[in-house]
Amino acid sequence: MFVLLGPVLGTLIAFSVVAIAIRGYAADLYGVPIAFLFSLVVCAITGPVDGVLAWVVPVSSRAPLTAIVGAAVAVGLVLFLGAQLGGMTLPLHTLIPIAVIGALNTGACSLLSHRRSRTT
Repeated sequence: MFVLLGPVLGTLIAFSVVAIAIRGYAADLYGVPIAFLFSLVVCAITGPVDGVLAWVVPVSSRAPLTAIVGAAVAVGLVLFLGAQLGGMTLPLHTLIPIAVIGALNTGACSLLSHRRSRTT
């Protein structure tokens, strides 16, 4: 679920959050592959964490924990890529939308991957 649906959700969430934040924003189609690949990496890292949490905690606790991990992975990935590309640092307030997008994306995937037949 995370690798199949996650990047699509991440791309849609990213462009809808930006469009809501900036009125009259015209979506740049060159950013779609970048947002897709970024969401793919975040979901590929967060998916196994959700799989482990599925055996330990109920879904009411698992989805928020997975969202927190997704936000941390998204911010960590941006900081890592910035450090690799010449030591570029970003102000902390610019990382908030990235954390929100990572949290919404992985939290939604966690809820969608929950099996109702399981007792946990």
